[in-house]
Order: sequence, then C-alpha cells, then structure tokens
Amino acid sequence: MARSKPALPADDPGDVDLVELVARLAEAERAIRVATGGEIDAVLLPGAVTPFLLRDAQEALLRAKNEAELANRAKSEFLAAMSHELRTPLNAILGFSEAMLSGVLGDIANARHRGYIADIFESGRHLLGLVNDILDIATIEAGKLGMHAEECALPEIVAAALLLVERRAQGSGVRIDSRIAEPLPRLFVDRRRVKQVLVNLLSNAVKFTPRGGTVSVSAARTPDGGLTLAVADDGIGMDAEELALALAPFGQSGDPYVRTVEGSGLGLPLSQGLMAAHEGTLEIVSTKGVGTTVTAYFPKDRVVG
Repeated sequence: MARSKPALPADDPGDVDLVELVARLAEAERAIRVATGGEIDAVLLPGAVTPFLLRDAQEALLRAKNEAELANRAKSEFLAAMSHELRTPLNAILGFSEAMLSGVLGDIANARHRGYIADIFESGRHLLGLVNDILDIATIEAGKLGMHAEECALPEIVAAALLLVERRAQGSGVRIDSRIAEPLPRLFVDRRRVKQVLVNLLSNAVKFTPRGGTVSVSAARTPDGGLTLAVADDGIGMDAEELALALAPFGQSGDPYVRTVEGSGLGLPLSQGLMAAHEGTLEIVSTKGVGTTVTAYFPKDRVVG
C-alpha cells in the first residue's frame, strides 16, 4: 500500500501559535492513521507524529497555560490587595510635607530646608502617581476595577485634563491645541477614569514631541452613533515594533540606556484597559519621524443624546 507523507505547513515556527501547532499535530496524526491503516508506530518518516509526541505536546501546552494564568492572577490579586498598604504611608508623606510648606505648623526660616520639603512633596506625589498606575493595571487584570458612571460633558473633562498638562507642555515648549467643538453629546462614563485616559494620552504626546511641536485634542461623532476623542502630535513617532512594546505594560520604546524622557511605560496599556472597561477601544496610528495619533472610541451605548 502506498504511503503518503502528511504535509505540515512550512511556516516559520516562531510565527505559529501553540494552540494552532497542536491542531496541526492532530491533523498530521489523522493523516498518518489514514495512510498506514492505523499502524502509526510502523511509520519511519522524518517528522512523523506519534500519539506519544502529540499527547506530550498537549499536556505541556495545558500545563504552561495553567501555570501562566495562575501566576498572572496571583500577581494581579496581590497588587490589587496592596492598595491600602502602599497608599497610606505616601498620603502621610504628602499631607505632612504640604502642611509644612503651607506654614500651618509655623514658618520655615531656612530656605534650604523649605526646598528639601518641596522636593519631598513633589517626589511623593510622583511616586503616588506611579503606585496608582501600577495598582490600576493590577486591578484591571484582576477584573476588580470599580466604575462610577454618570452623565458627563466631554468639554469639561478635556478642560480639566488640559489644566494638568499645560504646565509641562509650556516647560517643554510644546503647544496644545484644543479642537473640541460644541455642541457635543454627553457621555455616560466614569468621569475620573476618562480624564485619566486623556491625561495619559496628552502627557505621552507632550513627552515625545520636540520643542516647537504641537499636540492637538479633538472629538467627533461616528457614523454608528459613537464618539471619538483623539490626541495627535507631530513628535518622534513609532514603528510597528516600538508600538507593540509601548502597548505592553511597563514597555518603553527606545534604548533604555539612552532614553531622554522619563516614564513607567504604563500610560498606553492603562488607557487601553480603562477604555475596555467602558466597552470602548483605543486605536493608535504612528509613523516614525512624523507623529502619533491615539483615538479613544466610545460606543453609542455610552453616548447620551
């Protein structure tokens, strides 16, 4: 009886998903059974798949999947549970240093001491922001993100976000152009979370736009009844590889040893998670040396009127 060798796709193994690979192995096993009348062990062809190899591959895949999910869940739950323990001491540092700076406890005569306290306050505020971002990522991954949706006016959210980034933009020599045109429908969203998304996007845009550049924020209705909020810049831009890295938690584009900007690498993945919590999406279009446009899409169920 003529025996035909089952053909496996000649893709690069690095491009094959493990689940897809197991499916291909199973198909190869069935082909070998047909070709040999069920006598698989008698097949001595290069690359032939035996039931034992298939079983081992399936078991290894299942073990790896379960271990990865367990480790990720344990990490997320641990970080989410640490919210109180991490924030409490930082809030105390911020509260006491702010009280000293305001003069509630008396004037600080020594200018150097006052400068040190100001540095403590600013460093504590920066650290608290970083901790909050890490905890938000962990909370999203653990599926425990609390949402407090209400009807909100988008122009008010944009104005509040701009107040938080305008000083940084001015210091970097970057102009922010708000193109929010009235009237716009109200959104049924978590006001604080949407402002958080916008602040992240604006901060990233300012951070990666050279002096003299422009960052713009705009909004528009979509044909399906949804609404988009876009932040565009004419900064350094990203290629496909850098974009994939930027979307990974803690990922940062560029050589870490020659980076000229600070950041935790959490802004884009956190914004992506917050938009997903609103049943929305985050779309990024970027060209190296030209700029980046990030568009947050809110579905029509989130649009009021």
